Amino acid sequence: MSRYVFDVYCLDTTPGNLSSPFSPPQGWNGDDGEYKKWLRSKFKTDPELRQRLGIAVRAHNLQRPLQLSGIYNVMLLDVIQNYGKRK
Repeated sequence: MSRYVFDVYCLDTTPGNLSSPFSPPQGWNGDDGEYKKWLRSKFKTDPELRQRLGIAVRAHNLQRPLQLSGIYNVMLLDVIQNYGKRK
């Protein structure tokens, strides 16, 4: 499958999935906190991740269904739900 043909509502966090910007590298096995740090770091350098995250946040705010999969799906949902909110 092409990196440029995808369902914007399906987000995969499985390590090694090259077609998902939310997937850490193959063999990566950090916990949720390390995944969040990895995601923050990648957010700073990867325009594709920023764009896809923005689409996911907007979809969530419009109450459109998102399909999250992979071992970090709960952490990614937390990031989407709290994106842009002050702590």
